[in-house]
Amino acid sequence: MLDIDDVDEELQRGFGLSVNALGPLLTAGGDAAEMKFMECCRYLWQAEGAELIEPFIEAVFNKLPDKSRCVLFQRMLTIVYLAQDAEPTPPE
Repeated sequence: MLDIDDVDEELQRGFGLSVNALGPLLTAGGDAAEMKFMECCRYLWQAEGAELIEPFIEAVFNKLPDKSRCVLFQRMLTIVYLAQDAEPTPPE
């Protein structure tokens, strides 16, 4: 599995940001922090899948305030439910 240094390298390449630079934005919470978190997750997923997502979430998710974590969890559930609804139903 990749580690936080790999995440940092990829974020620097894609956003010009490090995990440490994201810290103050995430700690502040709110829509800007939530959107940046989701943008980073999407970028990291496209770059390397779960290999980069896991260390990123472990490093930064708990830096977000409770309300932002709750909002993000609700958004992620919505994405999962929409994806499941979009799957074709197998013929009976």
